[in-house]
Amino acid sequence: MKKNFIYSHIRKICLYSSVISLFALIIIYIIFVRIPFSEVFSPTSMSYATSASTVYNSGVEYVEVTLNNAKYTGYDCIRLGKVYGSYYYCLVNNNCTFILVKNSSKNPLPDIINDYTIKARLVPSNSLSKKMFKDFAKDLNWTKDGLKKVSSEIIIDELSYHIDVYFYLAVYLGIMALILVSFIIVNIIYIVMPAFHPACLSFNRISHRKHSIHHVNYELSSRVIMKSGNITLTESYIVATGLFNIEIIPISKIVWAYEHSTWHHFLWFKMKLTYTLHLLCEHHIYIYSPRNTKEDIDAVIQYLQDNYPNIIFNYSKENKKLALSRIKRRARRKSRNV
Repeated sequence: MKKNFIYSHIRKICLYSSVISLFALIIIYIIFVRIPFSEVFSPTSMSYATSASTVYNSGVEYVEVTLNNAKYTGYDCIRLGKVYGSYYYCLVNNNCTFILVKNSSKNPLPDIINDYTIKARLVPSNSLSKKMFKDFAKDLNWTKDGLKKVSSEIIIDELSYHIDVYFYLAVYLGIMALILVSFIIVNIIYIVMPAFHPACLSFNRISHRKHSIHHVNYELSSRVIMKSGNITLTESYIVATGLFNIEIIPISKIVWAYEHSTWHHFLWFKMKLTYTLHLLCEHHIYIYSPRNTKEDIDAVIQYLQDNYPNIIFNYSKENKKLALSRIKRRARRKSRNV
């Protein structure tokens, strides 16, 4: 085993975490690029409602337009019995464009709208708008084909302009990006200076710096008692490694040890049963090593039972109280010695 095992493993897990975080950051960047946030937050100004088709065909979806002489069709957009918007139309030089204007309970929409600016999305006609189109043609004593000849297939839809959804999505993605960038920076720091990794800091706190990482590496290279799964026992330490973590525990500081089983599910199916080694140390430091087999955990606990009878074993409420009281007694004893 390498003498720099601890730092090497810390660098390995931090590099692995950084790669995953970078991959997630790239996905967020792709989402930012694919979703037209800038177009939604700064919609294109459209001079006339009747130019909707031309603007849409140029690749623009989100627009800001001032409605003038927009007339009510007599039809509303109703969902679950509630009126969400009303259909209006603008007719200029035999060019008719329909507008779905958001309904406001405070300011009821008039029959004719003038000097009213909206932000909307340009959308092709759907089944609902086509039905309105057909019924509106009957009201005018026109045929559907006759109205279609002078009408745009593109509707100016204010209801489809969900700026609040895009705002919250942008905030969420921005926060996630900041978290991922921070996570990558922190992991780079740990790669350069592994002594500042939480596992090393926790080890220093438990051991009161009486033991050094160099001594742990020494025992890992020449004083290994047993290796069970991802848990290695030396004369003085337990070192538990995982894909994303590493734990270093002086055996003399362990107060309570027990195992806990966990079923891993896929949907409602139980797929795999794994076991976790739980260790409660001085200073209420709680350490665990997940995803082991029962044989691995049993071997570790059996070794501790045979060689360290002062450790409390197995989980129960009584053992928990006993472990906590023992930690308090040790803390009081050390404070008196100081």
